[in-house]
Amino acid sequence: MPEEEFRETIMFEWRLRDLKSLFDASTANQKSQVIKSSLFGNGQWQILLYTNSGLGSSKDPASGTISLFLSCEPTMGEKQAADGSDLGWVREGAYGFTFEILDINKTEHIVTKEARNHHFSQKTANWGWAQFASRESVFYSRPSIRREDALLLMCKVEHEATTGEQI
Repeated sequence: MPEEEFRETIMFEWRLRDLKSLFDASTANQKSQVIKSSLFGNGQWQILLYTNSGLGSSKDPASGTISLFLSCEPTMGEKQAADGSDLGWVREGAYGFTFEILDINKTEHIVTKEARNHHFSQKTANWGWAQFASRESVFYSRPSIRREDALLLMCKVEHEATTGEQI
């Protein structure tokens, strides 16, 4: 007998502008400050971007990588359900997510990464990549990105549920 499957999908587009100042401010081998997207998906999700993971060379500003994470923001219901629990809040179900970086006009694909079967909780609120892509490939060697001084970061979050699980 076939098993039914339901997928709830949230799509979010984040336009990042003034990239030159963001990337130039995070040169050398120092980890950059976090840049946070607005909350999306009814306030349940947020993207965390570091334009420098801190793993580059102090002699080459284009060296190193960017870091990108999906952050789970607990709902009031999740917080209330966690009251008194040593484990804290838990988001029910397994989630997959995809990050895709494009030029601002959506004509040039730069990089895509996908993760599956992640569970979010107070102890594991953020999932992603400390070394998502090289700074060189995302900004410094991209004429279209440098010309527009902007890029588009697309995020797809997918909750997979089998028959009987409520979303």
